[in-house]
Amino acid sequence: EDRDEYTSEGIFFVPAGARWSDVSAKAHDPEIGQVIDDAMRAIEKENVRLKDILPKNFARPELDKRRLGEVVDLFTNIKMIEHGSEKDILGRTYEYCLSMFAEQEGKRGGEFFTPSCVVRTLVEVLQPFKGRVYDPCCGSGGMFVQSAKFVENHSGNINDISIYGQDSNPTTWKLAQMNLAIRGIEPDLGKYAADTLLDDQHPTMRADYIMANPPFNQKEWRADNELIDDPRWDGYEVPPTSNANYGWILNIVSKLSQNGVAGFLLANGALSDDGTELKIRRQLIENNLVEAIIILPRNLFYTTDISVTLWILNKNKKARVIEENGEVKCFRNREREILFMDLRQMGSPYEKKYIELTDEDRKKVTSVYHAWQQEGYEETYQNVPEFCYSASFDEVAEKGFT
Repeated sequence: EDRDEYTSEGIFFVPAGARWSDVSAKAHDPEIGQVIDDAMRAIEKENVRLKDILPKNFARPELDKRRLGEVVDLFTNIKMIEHGSEKDILGRTYEYCLSMFAEQEGKRGGEFFTPSCVVRTLVEVLQPFKGRVYDPCCGSGGMFVQSAKFVENHSGNINDISIYGQDSNPTTWKLAQMNLAIRGIEPDLGKYAADTLLDDQHPTMRADYIMANPPFNQKEWRADNELIDDPRWDGYEVPPTSNANYGWILNIVSKLSQNGVAGFLLANGALSDDGTELKIRRQLIENNLVEAIIILPRNLFYTTDISVTLWILNKNKKARVIEENGEVKCFRNREREILFMDLRQMGSPYEKKYIELTDEDRKKVTSVYHAWQQEGYEETYQNVPEFCYSASFDEVAEKGFT
C-alpha cells in the first residue's frame, strides 16, 4: 500500500478501487465500462506522467458490455507469471496487439508500427549501449523498446540511456507513452503531439543514437515560403517542398552529437532523385557522414511492398568507441568509404504475404557490418557479389552520387 515503494522503483502505483481485483469483480455488471473508465482516471490522478494518456471511452453506449466483460475474464484467467515477469509479458502482449492491428490496418498501420524484425536489425547495427536515443517520428515507440531490450540482453543498465522523440499523431503519441510506461521507461516525447519538421520539440537536443522510420515520400510537407531559414538546413540546400525525405535526413543530421550515429529508413527513390536532393546527398557524402546503405527485402512493411533502404550516418567515421560489459571496443570506421549491402535475397515468409528477417539474417548483416568497421578490416571483411561491397569515395563520385 506504500505509494513511495512503487515510485522509487519507477513503477506506477494503482490505487485501491482501480486495481484489477476491483475491475474483475464487476466484469458482468452492466456498468463495467464505467468501472474501467473510473479506474483509468484514478490511475492517471496517481501518476502525473499518464495524465490524459489512458483511454477512457469504455462506457460509450455502442460498446457491447457483455463482450467487454468477457475480455476482462480472459485477462483474469491468464496466469502470466508462468511465462516470465509480468512487466515483460505485458510489454510483449502490447507489442503483439500493435503488430496485429497494424497488419489489419494495412497502409494506415505503418503510421505507428515498424515491423520488429526491421527495428531489431537497426538496433543491433547501431548498438545503443549508453547515451541519448532519439526518434523524430517515434510512432508507438518500437525503436525505444528494442533499444532497451538490447541494453538488457547485453547486461547493460537501462538507466544509461535517455529517450527522446515525438510524433505528430495524438493517438499514436499516446500509444508510445503507454508502450513505454508498461516497461518502466520514462521518455521525453515533447509536451504534446507535433510534426517534427514544422514544430520541433527538441531544438537543442543532440543525440548519440538516432533511429527513425519517417513517412515515405511525404508530399507538400511545407509551404514554399516556410522553413527557408531553418537552422537545421545550415550548410545544405533547402529541402524541396515536393518530398520530405531530405527534410527528415537533415533534421537527423542536425540532431547528431559529436560522435553520434543514425539509422533510418527511406524509400529507394531517395537514392536516385536529382536536382536539390542530389545536391544534398552529394554534400552529405562529401562531408563524410554516410557510412552504409543497406537495401532491405520487399514486403517487409505493412505500408508498402516496395524495397526500402536503411541509411547509416556517422558523425565521426574516424573512430567510434563502445563499452560493453566493462570492455572497451574501438571501431575504426572507413573514413572515405561507404558500405553497400543488398538484403533482397534474404528473409523468410511471414503471415503468407509478408517477409521477415530471421535471427540468422540479422546476425549475418550485423557481423559483416561490424567486421567492416574494425581496424585492419581487410582481414575480417570481404566483398561478396550481390551482397556487400565497400565503395571508395571516388567510385561513388564516378557514379554521380546515385
